[in-house]
Amino acid sequence: MRKFVALALIQLGFLAACGGGGYGGGGGTPPPPPPTQMIANPGPPNVETLTVDAGPPASTFLAVNTAFVSVKVCVPGTTTCQTIDHIWVDTGSAGLRIMASVLTGVTLPAEKDAGGNPFAECFQFVDGTIWGSLALADITLPVSMETASNVHVQIIADPAYPTVGSGCTGILQNTVATFGANGILGIGPFAQDCGSFCVTTSPAPPEYYSCPSPSTCAAVNASLIQQLQNPVTQFATDNNGVIVELPAVGTAGTTTVSGSLVFGIGTRTNNALGTATVLPADPITLLITATYKGTAYTDAYLDSGSNGNFFNDSSLTVCAAPNGGFYCPASTTSETATLKGTSATTLTANFSVANAGTLFSNTSYTAFSNLGGPIPNPPPASQPQPFDFGLPFFYGHNVFTAIENANTPGGGIGPYFAY
Repeated sequence: MRKFVALALIQLGFLAACGGGGYGGGGGTPPPPPPTQMIANPGPPNVETLTVDAGPPASTFLAVNTAFVSVKVCVPGTTTCQTIDHIWVDTGSAGLRIMASVLTGVTLPAEKDAGGNPFAECFQFVDGTIWGSLALADITLPVSMETASNVHVQIIADPAYPTVGSGCTGILQNTVATFGANGILGIGPFAQDCGSFCVTTSPAPPEYYSCPSPSTCAAVNASLIQQLQNPVTQFATDNNGVIVELPAVGTAGTTTVSGSLVFGIGTRTNNALGTATVLPADPITLLITATYKGTAYTDAYLDSGSNGNFFNDSSLTVCAAPNGGFYCPASTTSETATLKGTSATTLTANFSVANAGTLFSNTSYTAFSNLGGPIPNPPPASQPQPFDFGLPFFYGHNVFTAIENANTPGGGIGPYFAY
């Protein structure tokens, strides 16, 4: 999920902290304090530098609660490469997508279907759509030196395919200025970006397109191997999940945050689950349940690609325009949700919601820990309602995302979230 603020078009999020229940009856021994957060040092073989900042210079707005890495892309099998900065890290999607406008040093070969026609893709986020061709690349995360070969990537706004395919709807965000990043790295619990839905659905959904000519692209089914893969699954090792490790952020916010993106779960001494509690996600939907004020939200998830924590609560005042996508309570409110996966285990998530207008007055700040908003474009009331724990949930503790069907030593088979 992605969300933008009209005021300077800032993107924002909210604080969540996990912990046990309160003290027991009189005379009981208080529980021990939470463990001190340990953030892995960036470097080989599996730790990338993760930075929350204002975003790339070409963006027309200040990015907030948006975590970035750099990615080196190469023409497959060659040393013709380019390192792209400000690639958005998203544990809510799968696949590497790069703006064509920043790919100035390499020309990647097109991915083609069985008939020899180039592929393109229409990929929809909550607040916009991107369109572009598919290509092949060797990629390296330049700090950790994790590598993968012949990765399927999307080239957003590839000028060779300017005509958006029929059925691809939504507001196009095909520029750095409108997207707020030079690309996006989807490393969530999904192994592919569409899965079996794009393999068997008839007629083919408007996601993958075969393009016999630059102006003629028709929706087609795409096999699992043809789809954009979660790049982590293509690493030689450390390929079963990720850990987002970001330090705590104070109530007023801050200008930048530096942390680590750790690849693999239980594959090395620096990525063991330790005391983290596993919340197994539904193997079909890859979702968990959040119970909030007596209501169970069965479409809940932890998503570093969401720049806010989004949930519906009529008791919280929604900001006036132009910040209507966020809450503006008169004073900061303390909230609690109980998270549960498919097992009996539960975790308590305590978080707070501050006044967005007050937070936005800190115009140089890019990281906030206590801002939330209503779900944008919610489904009908008769359907399950989402509860989206965005990037600020990750501040102050290490959040694990295990990929579906992947074995994680000490944690079992993904998908799951843990912290």
